[in-house]
Amino acid sequence: MKGPGLKKYLLSLLCSATIFHAVAQDCNVNRETDVFARETRLSSGFIDLSGASVTVDADKKEVDILFSFKTNRCFDDGCTATIYFAGTKSKLLLRNAGTMNCEGLFHFIFRNAVSVNYQLKKLATTKISHIVFTDRDQKMIPVNLDEPMQLKFMQAVDCVSKEAVKLLQ
Repeated sequence: MKGPGLKKYLLSLLCSATIFHAVAQDCNVNRETDVFARETRLSSGFIDLSGASVTVDADKKEVDILFSFKTNRCFDDGCTATIYFAGTKSKLLLRNAGTMNCEGLFHFIFRNAVSVNYQLKKLATTKISHIVFTDRDQKMIPVNLDEPMQLKFMQAVDCVSKEAVKLLQ
């Protein structure tokens, strides 16, 4: 390979390495240790979405993806969220795993195990176009994710879930 072909190849290789380095570098997980229980808790910190914010937290027992809505909504264990993945017809239906509340808090909770749960892995590796939450009154609340939100969310789930597995060792 000579001339323009080599230059294009090297340029694409350099761009790929730069993007990979930028994504890998942003894997910041907040780590806190409870002084009494001596348990470590991990957190991505809050990420702003359209109409809500999300944080991914984990400890030895579970990985908790918490959505906090900007307006008060009532959720109980019968409420659901349908996750629509970008570029496919694939979707995932999850129930609220948190307690009944009217503060606008909706949880996806996964057991922390040596191998990462399939649904959690899907959230970490596949872009989400939007999520439709259904509250206690059967009212639908859409949350749309643009490209930067999709990447931040995927990265937060990926980073925290990988670090959570290390808590078991």
